[in-house]
Amino acid sequence: MNEKFVKDKYLNMKKYCIFFWCLGVLAACQRESGYKIIGSVPGTPDGMKVYLYNWNTPVDSGVVKSGKFVLMGKVDVPVRYQLWVDLSPDKKANFEKDMRGSDIFVDNTDIRYETPSIDSLASRMSFQREAVKGNVSVVGSPAHDLYLKYKEKIKPYRDKNSAAWNKYLEVYHIPALDGVFNTREGIALVRQIQAAEKEMKRIQWDFIAENPMSSVSIDVAQNIVFSSKLSKAEMDRLLQMIDPSLHHVVAYKELKESMEDLYPIAIGEKYRDIEVVNEEGKTVHLADYVKSGQYNMVEFWASWCGPCRGEIPHLRHVYDIYGKGEDAFNMISISIDNKEDDWKKALKEEEMKWVQLCDPKGFEGSVVNKYKIRGIPFCLILDREGRIIDHGVRGAELDVVLVDLLGDRYEK
Repeated sequence: MNEKFVKDKYLNMKKYCIFFWCLGVLAACQRESGYKIIGSVPGTPDGMKVYLYNWNTPVDSGVVKSGKFVLMGKVDVPVRYQLWVDLSPDKKANFEKDMRGSDIFVDNTDIRYETPSIDSLASRMSFQREAVKGNVSVVGSPAHDLYLKYKEKIKPYRDKNSAAWNKYLEVYHIPALDGVFNTREGIALVRQIQAAEKEMKRIQWDFIAENPMSSVSIDVAQNIVFSSKLSKAEMDRLLQMIDPSLHHVVAYKELKESMEDLYPIAIGEKYRDIEVVNEEGKTVHLADYVKSGQYNMVEFWASWCGPCRGEIPHLRHVYDIYGKGEDAFNMISISIDNKEDDWKKALKEEEMKWVQLCDPKGFEGSVVNKYKIRGIPFCLILDREGRIIDHGVRGAELDVVLVDLLGDRYEK
């Protein structure tokens, strides 16, 4: 075999190799992009299903085999899902199910989701395994990496907030249920909680300003909306901080809808008048009882609501100190009981001496429809012109508001 023949054959083979390599690269480039989550959850029984949830809606699922699973799909933009391993396929009710996992920001990339053991994962229903905080590694998602950086930055203040809150429950809330009000300690702890919240909000706003084109910022903005008390102007500014390239995504539209639901209780807004019933059974208006020139509180509650009833001893305490005399704090309670007998029975039992009104249509009535109230107890604090200056305050949070607005009238 002559040398030229061998050389030509080698060159032809090299050309073929380069050709097929190029075809492979081209095919890879043309393959539709998407995410591929490769998971490792040792100790999980074979056949258990793993789900990606968008809050309460499953969007993808797979089956665990030998402690492994694979999920494949596509997202328009990186999105925060919840990954749950279902260890109770025979259970239907959410509170009965044993589902373990964590949040995960999903990019259209190859992602590894790893945990030392299925027992290292936190539970979806935290009360089931409260002590387990979760031990997960997520690698390969740039959005998740950014989310972890945000969480790490906010963690010191979240820890301070949590520690102060736990102390508050012990020192103030539990004794208050029995009519013992450790007001000084409660006020001090609320101010600690508020200081930590202020720092968390600063970090959140700064994060969005620094990452306007990241969908993680939409998630952080949603957190601000649910945990803060904002004016309409602040809500609009928050929306405008998100880059227009993200305005088409579902998460942004949901953020906007969340804000619109909060417009009736936005800071600075005038309270909305509603039709209610007084204790004599007469149809009246809230405006008949809101006093101009005084600070007012409108408290929404119901006789069947345990936390509402638990708050009433403190409200009696507040009324005795701030609800009488000059520059009184005008208190108005509106029940959403749709059974008059239950409402009247509770009024007698609780000895609530301030204004008592009722929206007998309950969850179909004006309280819910005009104020978009989704949970009780809930209150509005109105300034002397009837504008909302605070809301949702309970226990020593209300004490702090009163001390700041009307001076300290509690015994030293």
